[in-house]
Amino acid sequence: MSHPIEHSLPPDIVEAALPYLSLRDIKNLSLTNRYFHKLLDFNSSDTLWHEIFRKTFGPLHSETEPLESSQNSHYLSCCEMILRNRFPDESWAQLYKLRSLKARLYTWGSLKHARLGYTASSHPSLPPEFINNAGMRLQFGINTPVQVPWDSDAEGSSHRIDNNSIASVSAGGFSFQILTKSGKLYITGSTYSGGHRGPGPVEGESDYNPFQRLIMQSERSLTMFNGRTPRQGGVVPINTTSSMPLERPHENIYASFEEAERILDQKLAGNRHIRRLFTRNVTKSDLESSGIFKIDTKKLDDIKFQSVSSGRSHILALSDEGELYSWDGPDVEQGVRIIFDGLPTRETNPVVKIGSGWNYNCVSIFNIGLVVWSSRNALRENDSYAAANYKVIPNTGVCSGDDKIVDFACCTNLCVFFITARGDELRLFANDFVQKVVLPIEGRIVKLVGCYTMLAIFTTRSCYTVNVLDGQVVEQSLVKLELENSDDMFVSLSTGDYHTVALTSRGKIFTWGLESELCGCLGLGDREVIVNERHAGRIENLRSTRVLKPTLVKLGDTDYTCLAVTAAGWHTGALILS
Repeated sequence: MSHPIEHSLPPDIVEAALPYLSLRDIKNLSLTNRYFHKLLDFNSSDTLWHEIFRKTFGPLHSETEPLESSQNSHYLSCCEMILRNRFPDESWAQLYKLRSLKARLYTWGSLKHARLGYTASSHPSLPPEFINNAGMRLQFGINTPVQVPWDSDAEGSSHRIDNNSIASVSAGGFSFQILTKSGKLYITGSTYSGGHRGPGPVEGESDYNPFQRLIMQSERSLTMFNGRTPRQGGVVPINTTSSMPLERPHENIYASFEEAERILDQKLAGNRHIRRLFTRNVTKSDLESSGIFKIDTKKLDDIKFQSVSSGRSHILALSDEGELYSWDGPDVEQGVRIIFDGLPTRETNPVVKIGSGWNYNCVSIFNIGLVVWSSRNALRENDSYAAANYKVIPNTGVCSGDDKIVDFACCTNLCVFFITARGDELRLFANDFVQKVVLPIEGRIVKLVGCYTMLAIFTTRSCYTVNVLDGQVVEQSLVKLELENSDDMFVSLSTGDYHTVALTSRGKIFTWGLESELCGCLGLGDREVIVNERHAGRIENLRSTRVLKPTLVKLGDTDYTCLAVTAAGWHTGALILS
């Protein structure tokens, strides 16, 4: 006999409500009665495991997916679509396990700043033919996808490995940002900014730095007799009645700073080229009394992130509490919490999605609309957040109906494209003005991806790219991307400075564009293979090779399945099932 609630809340209605519930809420709901327990049983419910998969590996807060589908109950993220195509008979519980334990990060491209998560000398098994060096000792880049040494490759408990599995990866101009299932955020290499300014403090201002001030105050307080200051290690030189200068050991005034640096310098187990990022809430100092700089170790894991986006020289992340954090300049080591003065709080108007342009950020806020900023106020002493100098794009705050914004994409210089639920037109915000963009494309627009000076437009029928220059779409640059296999189609795309990487519905990687200075960013092998063996490109100059059309990236002789791609600068990354 059916339960009465089945008639008022059939399974499809329950499934449609799951995206709005936390995992704890779902667990409690499953204990309510037999009907919900059957639908949401962790041991047997395919519906439940599909939702757990979506919450863990395909959040709608990510810029790699649309905000919402018009048929949300049947919506599949790129990763879900690829896995379902590759393993049509597997349950969602099995697909969740496969995604958690078998997805590995591969990177290729420029070796500068160890941005790939390894160097030519640090990687344990890097074939010489993978390294572009043009017959010289100087190593320019990696020309073939290489698996990045990761914590999940080491021995340890399955629980630890599962929690540290990679949920998503985003490429910035000088590094990769890696988000784990447990909400930790990591960065590859030595710098995310390359020494360039991001959308941080306005020109001429800088954040208050308690670390720097404490060092200066400590050194001044120990100036002895003739004005000498402590040498490295805290040794204070002094003069006595003798004409010979002596040195008297003194308590190391830098001890607290060195300890703070040690705590915050958390590298991934077994890989010194990947380190964890923290926010400013973990640091505290006592300037007035002890002059001590401390790390609150109890707060190191307080903030868990659910999505990350990367610009040329900055990072934007959204926590599971709905707070925004920004790493936006060469002097910003810990993330700064961002607020919007004059707008409602996140409790009533949460951030729905985040995105980073080349030199700015954009977020979608519920019932407010698209909010953009390219600078923020500098942090002052005792500040726990910084206010963004923002603009709200007009008429983007509709919450329902055909005029609701369902996706947006960022290019360079406050140039934001967006579409509504109708999907029948493309709109552009640039130079403080919103305009309609008319292009000869087929199908309803369902997804946008912005990358520097190029926009990718995904429709129900195909995928297009078009160039963007000075806030205007270059209509004659419109290209329809097609594959020789008519059963496959592009579902995701990302670009670097001069190259593009795309992912198909069957999990295959294609790249094209310019590979500058032998950086290897296309991942198609060395230039001899590209030009003479695969006949896929031409030599542009002494150290550059150009590939004109999308070309398949190979991974040895394996029939690989890729789940996500990303690119920026002169490097490329992908999550591939091992």
